Amino acid sequence: MVDLIVGLDPAQVVLLALLEGEACEARQDYQRAILHYMEALAVNPQHVDVWCRLGRIFMLGPDWNRAIEVLETALHLSPGLPYAQKFLALAHFNLGHRDLAITLIEEAARHSHESNIWVLRAWIRCNIDKDPARTLAVFQDWGRRFADPLTRKAVPFQKQDRRPGKKLRVGYVTADFRVHSIAFFMQPVLQHHDPEQVEIYVYSGGKHDYITEAMQQDVPHWHDTMGMSDDALYQLIRSHQIDVLVDLSGHTAENRLLVFARRAAPVQVTWLGFMNTLGMKGMDYRLTDGGTDPLGNEVLYTEKLFRLQCMASYVPPRHAPLLQQLPMETNGYPTLISLNNSFKVTDAMLRVWARILALCTDARLLIMVKESTPDAAQAAMQPRVEEAGLPIERVSVVPQLLLEQFMELGFVADVALDTSPVSGGTTTLHALWMGLPVVALDAQRAIDSSSARILGGIGLGELVASDEDAYVRLTVELLQNPERLAGYRASTRTYLTQSVLMDYPSRTAEVEAAYRLMWLNYLCKAPRYLDSGCDVAQALRAAEGFQAGK
Repeated sequence: MVDLIVGLDPAQVVLLALLEGEACEARQDYQRAILHYMEALAVNPQHVDVWCRLGRIFMLGPDWNRAIEVLETALHLSPGLPYAQKFLALAHFNLGHRDLAITLIEEAARHSHESNIWVLRAWIRCNIDKDPARTLAVFQDWGRRFADPLTRKAVPFQKQDRRPGKKLRVGYVTADFRVHSIAFFMQPVLQHHDPEQVEIYVYSGGKHDYITEAMQQDVPHWHDTMGMSDDALYQLIRSHQIDVLVDLSGHTAENRLLVFARRAAPVQVTWLGFMNTLGMKGMDYRLTDGGTDPLGNEVLYTEKLFRLQCMASYVPPRHAPLLQQLPMETNGYPTLISLNNSFKVTDAMLRVWARILALCTDARLLIMVKESTPDAAQAAMQPRVEEAGLPIERVSVVPQLLLEQFMELGFVADVALDTSPVSGGTTTLHALWMGLPVVALDAQRAIDSSSARILGGIGLGELVASDEDAYVRLTVELLQNPERLAGYRASTRTYLTQSVLMDYPSRTAEVEAAYRLMWLNYLCKAPRYLDSGCDVAQALRAAEGFQAGK
């Protein structure tokens, strides 16, 4: 770098360092990008944009504490900068500083009309506040500002083939057909779709890996859309005359909800990727089931609820060894583990786990976190562990692991602890596949009750506690009963394989029936059918009669 900058003025040096840093970021060479940005700051320490770029890189790490340091510097130089406030709010949220996170994100939203800031506001609030009505309100705030104006301008569908019984063109929009939770639900669906009933299109905005390559084999029309603008993707989907367009992301990274807001297809449905309402008028349906969303939950969503018998399939990771022997028999002590994303580990949850360890004085606790290095993991979690009163000599913090390593955690743990208010989903299924019983709390909102509904649905409802006291009692009872733990280790895979979750042909046929009924609702201009148990043949005849009588 020194040779390159000889003869350049300071502004040119900074510009060159920025360009080099951007190029490194594009290659995901974040360490080298940090070096270039530090070179820029050595010349101009008042450069706010560079401090923000550093903060973003540390957020990706994630290294919350270093991110906070540089983002606070950016805010000192430019008070009220929404971009810095947004990332600072997220960093503090992940460190358990929830009141401060809310203050920061509300301040950012007041001074910004950026969609991602308002989405983060809703996401932070819904993960802190259990009230489903307030969850609905904050997502509607986003919808009214960013999605609904696009829906009001949507162009009508004029050339769509409107035959009720035709082969449906179904499009899936996602960035997560890769090593990601969504793939474990969707891989069996793609494999079992009936080509006589549906023609499948995928609009994939993610990077490829070995799971992507496998999923592509089952899709006749695969379109890579990374880097494509929302308008361009909207035009592409419209050109394919998709009948039913399925969002698999919700408000998660790389979503395309503003394509749905433009009304890319006559029937639009969200499924699996996000367990809260989206808050937008352009999404017609949410695929769910009666366990996740019992009757009455309709008031909690802007989408119409379409209930399946079971809302998901599950395929385990290909590398998933099972240790039959309990680790406690080898270790000489029982081990609890939290496998959920670390943002779900609240201070209140840590205090509940402290109660368990106080009653089981030989038990150990492993806490998985999002941070990718041991030092960052320890820095993020240890202060909170100490504050919650957990015995630090019996608590270990585990950084983020590759999937293959993650699926070997059944070799070291005896019982998995679910989180509240936001529960596990895919992690709960993975834990059960490892042979671990999962202790969960019951709840009302779908995002809070996923583990409870999974356990009840496969016949393990005895692992669901009604309140925190029951959660503590149940966990202690399990740790004191090695025979019961051994029984779960030997049987949890059987519970899963014999459940509806792994009856792939039935689950896929049910989803296809749902798509057909949604299509008939569209043709009849009324939501007549909102349950996969409806008679599709009868509905088809009714739709044909409706069209003939027009």
